[in-house]
Amino acid sequence: MKAIARTLLIGTGSMWAVAAYAQAGESATQRSGIDDIVITATRTGATRLQDTPLAVTAFDSAALETTGVKDVRDLASLTPNLLVTQNASFSQVYIRGIGSNNVFGGSDPSSTIHLDGVYLARPASYLTNFLDVERIEVLRGPQGTLYGRNSVGGTVNVISRKPGNALEGKAQLTYGNYDFLRAEGYLSGPLVEDKVAASVSFIGSRRDGYLENVVPGVGDLDNERTLGGRGQLLFTPSAPLEIILRADYVHSDDALAGYVKLLQTTADPLANSTLGDYRKVALDIRSRSNRRQWGMAAEVNYDISDAAQLKSLTAYRANRLVQVGDTDGTALKLRRTDQFEGQHQFSQEFNLTGKTGPLSYIAGLYYFDERIEVDSTVTTFATVAANFSPIIQTEAIAAFGQASYAVSDQITFTAGIRYTREHKEFDQLARQTSTVTGLLLPNFPRTYSKDGVYKAWTPKFGVEFRPTDGLLLYATATKGFKSGGFNFASLNAAQGFDPETLWSYEAGAKLDLFDRMLRINGAAFHYDYKNLQVQSFLSPGVIDITNAADAKVDGVEIEAQARPATWLQLGGNLAYLDAKYENYTSALRPGNIRFDASGNRLNLAPKWSYTLHAQVDAPIGEGSAFARAEYSHRTRQFFTASNSGFDVQSGYGLINASAGYTFPGDRLQLILFGRNLADKEYVTSTASFASGIVGRVGEPRTYGIRAVVRY
Repeated sequence: MKAIARTLLIGTGSMWAVAAYAQAGESATQRSGIDDIVITATRTGATRLQDTPLAVTAFDSAALETTGVKDVRDLASLTPNLLVTQNASFSQVYIRGIGSNNVFGGSDPSSTIHLDGVYLARPASYLTNFLDVERIEVLRGPQGTLYGRNSVGGTVNVISRKPGNALEGKAQLTYGNYDFLRAEGYLSGPLVEDKVAASVSFIGSRRDGYLENVVPGVGDLDNERTLGGRGQLLFTPSAPLEIILRADYVHSDDALAGYVKLLQTTADPLANSTLGDYRKVALDIRSRSNRRQWGMAAEVNYDISDAAQLKSLTAYRANRLVQVGDTDGTALKLRRTDQFEGQHQFSQEFNLTGKTGPLSYIAGLYYFDERIEVDSTVTTFATVAANFSPIIQTEAIAAFGQASYAVSDQITFTAGIRYTREHKEFDQLARQTSTVTGLLLPNFPRTYSKDGVYKAWTPKFGVEFRPTDGLLLYATATKGFKSGGFNFASLNAAQGFDPETLWSYEAGAKLDLFDRMLRINGAAFHYDYKNLQVQSFLSPGVIDITNAADAKVDGVEIEAQARPATWLQLGGNLAYLDAKYENYTSALRPGNIRFDASGNRLNLAPKWSYTLHAQVDAPIGEGSAFARAEYSHRTRQFFTASNSGFDVQSGYGLINASAGYTFPGDRLQLILFGRNLADKEYVTSTASFASGIVGRVGEPRTYGIRAVVRY
């Protein structure tokens, strides 16, 4: 802890010292301020990041290219209090300790992702590579007033690049270790100048597995095979009207690893031989994750007047997942899991935004309809195959509004509220078949139907104070809501869990200093978290989802950037998180053993985490070069409410670096990159549904070269 504090104090002090020196002293080196990023996180139009009273970390396309961010998992090292793990194809996003391992049908994520304003309902769709992205915004804290569904912890907004009048294109080819090869690019331009523009983008990638399987003939795990594309049409038939049509498709056929790395001794000598080596596993069944996802959206923007704009966003999305996994963690033929999830969703949103005098506002209506079909079989070869095939249907409606009133140039008050009503229907079909006789067990099949209606009012109150240029102070009180649901693998007709809610109280500051050579943003927050939905692994194929009593979360986040000269960028972030269960007396261990988890820490909520980075840009001849280094560290994390045993990851740090050269004319760029350069071995989460405790292994050291051609 002292080392962390000392490092950050030195780093922050160095930023101040360098900036102050450059401000006061005469130098031949030209100074340049930190660039602005314009975001749409407030949903009331475009605003400067520094003028937005929210805890937001934003990345433009240039930053994504320089840092090598390829999907949501890579954002974690650069964003305070963001952690991402996965159970094979199902991602789990945690923001400020708020997330969920309830990733299967019947449950919803607590921290969400939106693609061009469209809510992505299923965690199996989160691991797609970013494609032709203009900007990514990570909003921390509940977004219960303005965003579609269930953004209790926060949300990640992915915003695509819109086509325009300029003909432009980019092609990118990457090669790296593990025989990694990725080709991607886009082409954008006018079809009818000032009236119709279009863009197409594509991605294709392949990579060998990160995990060596020592069982002969089975195959390695955690490889990559992806092919996808997106098309956009932009119509501007008249000055006040804009229509954007989007369609995308992605197909992945991988051997994605879930909880496969054995962390404790079992009865299998071959599996035991891999203990301690996080790059080797011993499995008699190779994982398979075949994922298809596609979607269409129509966005219509109409300027009614200078003071009012109307938006309609209509979207349809679908996902199909077939997944196979070895869920005993050994080379013995003990257990196998087969999963199918087919999902489609339709959403429609209307909103009206505007500004008249000191008043700005947004009001809207939201509709969401989803159908999920699940077919999951856990086969314990010595005894029984348990199959669950529920159908879950959800219909949600919401109405929302928010207004901000500037009582002066310095002070603005904000108030908003959302009403949400969700209706879920759950129709279960369960079978258990003897693996010895092949016959159904007595009292099977079983069927039952359940439904639930979940309602909530989620308000927001805020105040902004701008005492001087370059300084924003704000405070907010916001309520978040996540609807209840059902355990997809339950035989109990009385099963189900209640909604979870969160009250957030936050105060923050955003400062630009020394002619914008130094930027410091900070936030402190307190969460009152009620009825947490907690999933526990009890025995092979058996999970239980219950509502924990409540939790308290307190935290502080600081982000800093310094640019004392055009050639030098320094930055970092620091996050403190005190996230604990309160009055959780009915927590469950494997074997359905109850214990008191009160006072224990929440899952994936390290007490301290920080990142430091530096980048140098320099002209070389008629071209230019850059070099960048990043170090991120997080302290001990727990993966279950027990906070003990093998379900723990001790503190660790990761080193990433990149360097590139842009040739004269800015058409060609070459970039060398490396991630986890120290080859740190760690797990991002664990489970106990196999022969022992098993973990999801973090990515190993990767490196390569990228060629970028622009037109």
